[in-house]
Amino acid sequence: MKAALLRTPGGVAVEDVLPPRAGPGEIVVAMRACGLCGSDLEKIRGTYTAAPPVIGHEAVGVVAEVGEGVEGIRKGTRVFPHHHVPCGRCAACRGGSPTMCAHYRATNLEPGGFAERFRVPRWNVEHRAVHRLPPSVDFERGSFVEPLACAVRALDRGPPQASSALVLGAGPMGLLVLQLLRLRGTDLVLASEVSSVRAEVARRHGATMVWDPKSEDVVAAARRETRGLGVDLAVVATGHAPAIAEALRAVRPGGTALLLGVPETGARLDFDPSEFVTREVSLVPSNAATEADVRKALDLIARRRVDVASLVSHRFRLEAFPEAVRLAGRAECVKAILTP
Repeated sequence: MKAALLRTPGGVAVEDVLPPRAGPGEIVVAMRACGLCGSDLEKIRGTYTAAPPVIGHEAVGVVAEVGEGVEGIRKGTRVFPHHHVPCGRCAACRGGSPTMCAHYRATNLEPGGFAERFRVPRWNVEHRAVHRLPPSVDFERGSFVEPLACAVRALDRGPPQASSALVLGAGPMGLLVLQLLRLRGTDLVLASEVSSVRAEVARRHGATMVWDPKSEDVVAAARRETRGLGVDLAVVATGHAPAIAEALRAVRPGGTALLLGVPETGARLDFDPSEFVTREVSLVPSNAATEADVRKALDLIARRRVDVASLVSHRFRLEAFPEAVRLAGRAECVKAILTP
């Protein structure tokens, strides 16, 4: 079978490998669609080291093989299998930080989601991380379950209500956040984005204003739209580190900057730390998602409350994976989907 594998930073190859087999407690899934995520691109560039060097985690497909002892999952079932799963019992899980669980990143889809078939480990199967796709969710929409779950968890970690918000970065994650903010009743949703293509998509999904941070002062513009006060919430949906400082400066006193994008390893933050106290500004990070978040995301997609289909701008067959990677880093791509 064919699989796109990360061999060295910057080195990706589509190779012929032996198909995986389901051991006891495991399943094998025939991939039908897998989204290309920003973290995949960062792993390929060698700038994302917080997770194992496995690419492809937004994968959905059909159960092709069921291992001995697996209950409740049948061959032919359409599923989204979550690649990382916490234990639910350790101090991190009990303390409200399940994605910081030591077990969370210990397992993964094997050899990764960009493969004709992949194995779901026993840990993930036993911890109920294999979710059935309802009939109303096709495979392309299903590939958005994981990124939408991450966006759901991020906003749940922020303030319960925000009448105004700024989304920095209108890539796939920023566009999901923008829709969730509108769904949650945020009256004024602003955005910044360097790509004119993505900026236009943001406007179509309800952004009141979208500014180009290369040519406009986003902080001044956000304050102008809020009569000098600043926004209640700023969501950093990009790995560009200077956007974090922009978010912190754009929020009102007592406001919250939510960090969803992962900066490159070694990046530095240029911000006066006294403002955290004197302005009571909060910086709240959010990393990944849990099964509770996955279930919320799947429900939103199934009920068409969030429009994920319109975010797909490019589709590639698996053998064209290097081309997909090249294009995904360009401004004209919103979301790229891989199929077998």
